Amino acid sequence: MADLEKRPELLAAVPPQYPEALRRARVEGTVTVVFVLDETGRVEDPRVESSSHKEFETPALEAVRKWKFKPGMKDGQAVRTYLRQPIRFRVPASG
Repeated sequence: MADLEKRPELLAAVPPQYPEALRRARVEGTVTVVFVLDETGRVEDPRVESSSHKEFETPALEAVRKWKFKPGMKDGQAVRTYLRQPIRFRVPASG
């Protein structure tokens, strides 16, 4: 990404579905997803690089597949870009 003149820009992010059992137990965590962003801004081949809880992995991948980006630019052209994105699962504060 260092040689890009314009970094990819997130246009629409779908939040991941919080696993109900973990929400009830107030378990929080993070999944780091790596993927290729194509020249049209679509996510390709998302994979889990690391996660704090295995139960968060599928919802994180499903959410990232729906995200839309403005692609990165190099020499005035949209280019494929490799991205790493942490996705945090946080239990909302009650009351």
